[in-house]
Amino acid sequence: MPGDTIKASGKRCIEIKQRIFFPQKVGTKPLRSENYHIETWLFFPSSLQINRWTFPPQAFQQNLKNYIRLRPPTLSLRKLSVSVPKTLGTIERLITEQSKDTSAQGFEYRLKMFCLTFKRALHVEVRYIGKLSEDKQEQALLSFAATAEDILNNYRRMRIKMSKVAEVNALRIIDYGDEFLSLMLTHYGRKLLNDLSPSPGYDTLRIFWREQMLYRKANHPGTFPSPNSDNELVIYHVNTLKKYISSPMYLDIRRKKGETFLAHTIAGIAAAIAMIFATAVAFIWQGKYGALSFQLFLAMVIGYIFKDRMKEGFRARLFSTFRRWLPDRQQIIYKNLRSPVGKCNESFVFVGERQLPDDVRTMRRKVHILDIQNYYLSEDILHYSKHVHLRGGDQMFSAVNRSVMDITRLDITPFLKYTDELLNELPTLDDEQVLYGEKVYHINLIHRVTDGKESFLERARIIINSAGIKRIEPVFTAGESESEEG
Repeated sequence: MPGDTIKASGKRCIEIKQRIFFPQKVGTKPLRSENYHIETWLFFPSSLQINRWTFPPQAFQQNLKNYIRLRPPTLSLRKLSVSVPKTLGTIERLITEQSKDTSAQGFEYRLKMFCLTFKRALHVEVRYIGKLSEDKQEQALLSFAATAEDILNNYRRMRIKMSKVAEVNALRIIDYGDEFLSLMLTHYGRKLLNDLSPSPGYDTLRIFWREQMLYRKANHPGTFPSPNSDNELVIYHVNTLKKYISSPMYLDIRRKKGETFLAHTIAGIAAAIAMIFATAVAFIWQGKYGALSFQLFLAMVIGYIFKDRMKEGFRARLFSTFRRWLPDRQQIIYKNLRSPVGKCNESFVFVGERQLPDDVRTMRRKVHILDIQNYYLSEDILHYSKHVHLRGGDQMFSAVNRSVMDITRLDITPFLKYTDELLNELPTLDDEQVLYGEKVYHINLIHRVTDGKESFLERARIIINSAGIKRIEPVFTAGESESEEG
């Protein structure tokens, strides 16, 4: 549902997070590339004055940031436990082979992937337990605690064994992994304890969780909070650790320098048409009045004046005609910070209601709060389009899920410029009582994801005031239930 996909990230930032699933490989034929297309329509009240004149594409680019993340393998905690001896054995072998080499990328990558797979397994297990009936939850809690403890003990035994043969840098990386595993276990264990009712299995999990918290406090105090502190350094330490362990999943997005080949071609065609006009004027007047005459001089001046205007006019007209193939921003996607693996093309344009696709227009009219809005509605519509092309599919998705997490964050601070801070006075039946209501603005959002041949819509209502985002509500049309997705 939109409440899970579209949410507020602070008071002044909207985060749109979307999982994109790609088809599984069938047979031996390599998968060369993957594509997906995300479109977002933002419906702004005209009173906010967000339109094509006040917010050109460059302004939106400055307030919008994209992230693309790969997703680690999805295994149950039990299946991960079975594969732990083999996985840790491979890591031990790589550490031993590379102990004299300052570059330990091989074992470091596998260690990070093991930690991320453990985190993913905990997430899946917690969701699974939460959906079970109470009688089945008891055994599941006992299994959760025992299996997680077995995985952690295997890892820590590996750490003790490697302390005798590994270099200092390798041991430091192993310690980072242990710190991350402990952090994730206590985090997801706490979620289970908060959501479930007391029982023997609950008590067993609580004892195990407390043991791991004490282990963190003794061995990794940097991530352990203190009740007598603002814990600023703890939060910074935790976030830095998460970024380090998750680095194999990051795809870096950087803006491409210069215009596209099509943009240069269009500009050249417009210049050529204008030059043909200016040259034709010069030839015609030269043949009539001669090469050295005042009339030819005037004709050439006038011709060049119109040439510049014609070039700009044709350029604008051609860009408008070919806008579908001309992104406002083109970005290159890198893996490991240096290997280009794809591109991301973005377009920002204000459109009228007639330019909306039929399904988007129909949905917009169905989700008005008041019927009167179907007959009178003054709003500006921004269409944001993002097309992502990823190549080298087999290599990119080796050892990970064939899916990505696409994240878009939009800073709405510029949208608050014309919001009113005054409270509206509301009359009541009591003559002496005066109520005041805060003025809010509704920004409606419709979000479409096209993945291959499949396409689906989501929608949400963003309520803002002069301070920022007040809340984000999922919107359902008539006949839908809140349990339905999209």
